[in-house]
Amino acid sequence: MNLNYLTPPVIKPFHLLIVAVMGWLLLFSTQSSADEPVEVDISLKVQQITNIDQKAENFGVVAMMIFRWNEPELAAKPGEKIPQHRMYPALKFVNLLTDRGLKWPAHSFYNMQGRIDYQTRGVMIDREGNIIYVARFTATFQAPDFDFTHFPLDKQIFYLKVDMLPPVTEFVFNPVPGGSTLGDALGEEEWILENARSELTTHNELGVDAARFMLSFEGHRHLNYYNVRIMLPVIIIILVSWFSFFLNDFTKRIDLASGNLLLFIAFNFTIANDLPRLGYLTLMDTFLLATFAITGLVVLVNVWLRRLQNHGKGELADKLDDYGIWGYPLTYVGAGFAMFFLFYK
Repeated sequence: MNLNYLTPPVIKPFHLLIVAVMGWLLLFSTQSSADEPVEVDISLKVQQITNIDQKAENFGVVAMMIFRWNEPELAAKPGEKIPQHRMYPALKFVNLLTDRGLKWPAHSFYNMQGRIDYQTRGVMIDREGNIIYVARFTATFQAPDFDFTHFPLDKQIFYLKVDMLPPVTEFVFNPVPGGSTLGDALGEEEWILENARSELTTHNELGVDAARFMLSFEGHRHLNYYNVRIMLPVIIIILVSWFSFFLNDFTKRIDLASGNLLLFIAFNFTIANDLPRLGYLTLMDTFLLATFAITGLVVLVNVWLRRLQNHGKGELADKLDDYGIWGYPLTYVGAGFAMFFLFYK
């Protein structure tokens, strides 16, 4: 009777080495996957612009934000009969995660002012544990980087910053390609808003590095209002002041130039109501101040010419007046070049 089949197999050291390496690799891969942060796909779409307040330096939006990530603990177990999609209100979903000891990608908006009003806020989970969090909200965001130096030809940057509260060792953002954009009907008539782009960075607001997602977009103004309501009337006033040089009555010139001074003061107050109290001059301020100064100079020149005429120096007054006819437009041309050099050098 052959009893060889009862003899235990010989385990060689080489076999033990292979088993040990495989076990170590399995353990290492398990720990590595457990230590990797959860990727949260994010898309943030600005659907409407409710307001842009230049004086307060903020803007209001209606936006839709969507998170997508996977939680294996919420997947259906073998043989478990649950719906393909489970719907939860946001707060109830957070309680579900808390009860199971699971983590939730809690977040906040870094530059939000005041309260946030949610119109829709819910969660959907499928049988594979894929989670979709959807929030449609209205909120006001700060825009502290407004720079009105070139007003009204200025370009401004608007942005929304979403901060993850758990550290980067637990959750990181992953932007959905093409998901973060501006809507087609923003409802904003004064500004042209475009060039939306997303950016990933980190913050340390809670003492640990956490993920930050930023959606930014550019804006520049429709110039029709400023051209029709401000620039065109000012140009007409400047031309009227120039035409007054063709009058021989210096007294009427003085009255006309004095009235123009009052108009420029009114325009200055009109512009001031649209902007915060700035610590610097804008392009429009410089233009109105230059116009104001030149018009004031015209008043002084006409008073001087009238004085020369009253003192029997009419020929000298007429000769100087001939220089003034061409000196007036040349002064504006020189002021224009000076403004261009100051603001666009």
